[in-house]
Amino acid sequence: MDTPSSLDEQLRQLTERLEKLERLVQSQIQRIFAIEKRLASEAPPVQTTSTYSSAEVLRGPARAPSAQAHPGAEFQVAPPASPPKQPDLAQTRSDILPSAVPPQSTTPTGESLESLIGGNWLNKIGVVAIVLGMAYFLKYAIDNQWIGEMGRVTLGVITGLGFLLWGEALQKRLYRGYGLTISAGGITILYFSIFAAFNFYSLITQLPALFLMVLITTTAVLMALRHDAKIIALIGILGGFLTPVMLSTGKDNQSGLFSYVALLDLGILALAYFKDWRELNLLAFIFTQLTFLGWSLSFYTSAKLWLTELFLTLFFLIFAVMSFLYNIVYQRKTSFRDLSLILLNGAAYFLWTYGLLQEKYFDYLGLYAILMAVVYVGLGSFAYQRARQDAYLVLVFLGMGLTSLTLAIPIQLKQNWITIAWAVESVVLSWVGFLAPDRKTRLASLLIAFLVAIRLLFYDSQFFPLVNSDFTFLFNQRSFTFAISILAIFAIAYLCARHREKLEGLESGLVAGLIMAANFLLIFFLTTEMAHYFEIKYYREKIYELQRAINNQKQLSISALWAIYSIGLVTIGILRRYQPIRLLAIILFGLTIFKVFFVDLSELDKIYRIVSFVGLGIILLGVSFMYQKYRNQINEFVLK
Repeated sequence: MDTPSSLDEQLRQLTERLEKLERLVQSQIQRIFAIEKRLASEAPPVQTTSTYSSAEVLRGPARAPSAQAHPGAEFQVAPPASPPKQPDLAQTRSDILPSAVPPQSTTPTGESLESLIGGNWLNKIGVVAIVLGMAYFLKYAIDNQWIGEMGRVTLGVITGLGFLLWGEALQKRLYRGYGLTISAGGITILYFSIFAAFNFYSLITQLPALFLMVLITTTAVLMALRHDAKIIALIGILGGFLTPVMLSTGKDNQSGLFSYVALLDLGILALAYFKDWRELNLLAFIFTQLTFLGWSLSFYTSAKLWLTELFLTLFFLIFAVMSFLYNIVYQRKTSFRDLSLILLNGAAYFLWTYGLLQEKYFDYLGLYAILMAVVYVGLGSFAYQRARQDAYLVLVFLGMGLTSLTLAIPIQLKQNWITIAWAVESVVLSWVGFLAPDRKTRLASLLIAFLVAIRLLFYDSQFFPLVNSDFTFLFNQRSFTFAISILAIFAIAYLCARHREKLEGLESGLVAGLIMAANFLLIFFLTTEMAHYFEIKYYREKIYELQRAINNQKQLSISALWAIYSIGLVTIGILRRYQPIRLLAIILFGLTIFKVFFVDLSELDKIYRIVSFVGLGIILLGVSFMYQKYRNQINEFVLK
């Protein structure tokens, strides 16, 4: 019986023979492939009739157990039964090895997680630990007065440079991730050392400190370019924007600060362009806005208005031109980051300028908004011509132009003129949307029309106080505003009906919806106007009996208005064979019936109550007769 030691020895010998055999088979296969390749290049391909089967060679020992105890035994090679193919050596070897030797686990997830923790996270944590350790060491050395001020700074600079050299050496030895982390730590230590030399110890003045920090930032950018290392670029950007903060003396230097930020932005945008790191653009924009915010909170005064506006415009143009070059001139596909930068840049510039100019130049802010609208519409038009396939970019530019124009109206105009201008704008956009044709432009038209309706219902209907002696029924500012706005909605409905074949999806129901909305606004206006007329009369009277009579007249007039308007809707709906109008009439009849039974019955005096009920009954009978008379036409149209 074999002892365990002899079994181990046999297993070891078998493993060695298998490894030797694998190498032999691989070399033979490579030779065969090389010969076939050479023959194929010299003569027409011929079919191979005899070669070795690598799988059979490897399976030889498994079919001859006696060979395990005799290493020198001969292997029998069977002739091939099919053309040669690359053997699966790993599978063949697993078939031969005894089951007592478990296969090694090759789970990618486990290995990648282990590699991520061991080779990535740990070295970053280690660098942070070293930086913190250096800081604590310096503090401890300072507390015990081991090292003077110059020595502390010198030690920090030497450590930072040492980290940079160490990181370079590691990257040359193919330890890229590890080396980049070490280099990032070196950049951080150098920033901190120069900051300490200037701020803590006053060993150098502001100008040399600025020069050294700019040099460190430049070094970080060059390293990022050389090693294609985004992490180094991020640290350099952070250090570049923190440099003015770390070297601040508490005194204002607006021109120097913003000139430095502008140059830094240009450098970052160039780096982002050449390496296609477009997220750096957004990062630079955010830091620029934070820098401007910090300065304005501390140093801005109205005397610095135009210089501040000049730098604001410069920052806006830097980021706008970069988006322009990326997406229009070079026609790179617009990403979410690009769109975010375009929107944020435009919004920030508009809000900052609005805030700066409103104190002295409020009356001209509407013109500024219109100018911005012209700029964005021009960019959108140019983008449509040069990068038509980039639909998102075109829509963003046009959308920002439309937004600026829409904002210009309430900024420049007052009261009802805002509503009128929006109403006209909605019609123009609808016309352009059908002319283009472009569904999104038509959607923008509907959104603005919705804003018009909101203003009509909740703002423009409240223009006149009850004691206004200048009020003239139906001939006043409110009537003019409602008339223009309602006509605008009818005009949009007309455009939708005329270009019905261009409507898509849910747009097919726009015509009916717009007509019903316009009629609702019209009946709302007439009701408000009539109620206002009687309320003014009511508050002018001092005698209770006359006030009571005026209230009766108001309620009766409103009921009559609704009933007569319903008759008109039914008549038009029957003659034009348009069901939505008839449905609106029925709804209004229902409201009229509810008002007569639950409001007029309790509030009106007897004579007015009688007139209200009798009049409603006559009207309802007349409408019912019309439905009976034209029943066949109505049913025929509905069935169609």
